[in-house]
Amino acid sequence: MSTAINNDSQYISEQVQRTLKVISVMAGREAQGISPSELAKLAQTSPANITRALANLKQASFAERLPSDTSRWRLAPKLVQIANSVSLNLNQAQLQLQQDQQNYSLLAI
Repeated sequence: MSTAINNDSQYISEQVQRTLKVISVMAGREAQGISPSELAKLAQTSPANITRALANLKQASFAERLPSDTSRWRLAPKLVQIANSVSLNLNQAQLQLQQDQQNYSLLAI
């Protein structure tokens, strides 16, 4: 298994990794937002990289400017929609497993 992980490293994109770090840094700042300069400092990258990351996140509807202060950014509702979808699917799978467990336990009686 460790060989598969080592082989996957050739597919790692610095730009994608940087953007994922930007998302992580932005998380939890939805109410007050974050400025690009703060974001660059916390994500440990250049302002130019932040500009590119924010433009791409905005294009994908993953980030948006704060309505009350357009100089600040926050994560957009689309990420919450994705998280809710994952949660719903996991809950449905859990219910199905519980139903299967109950059905199989009835067979053991």
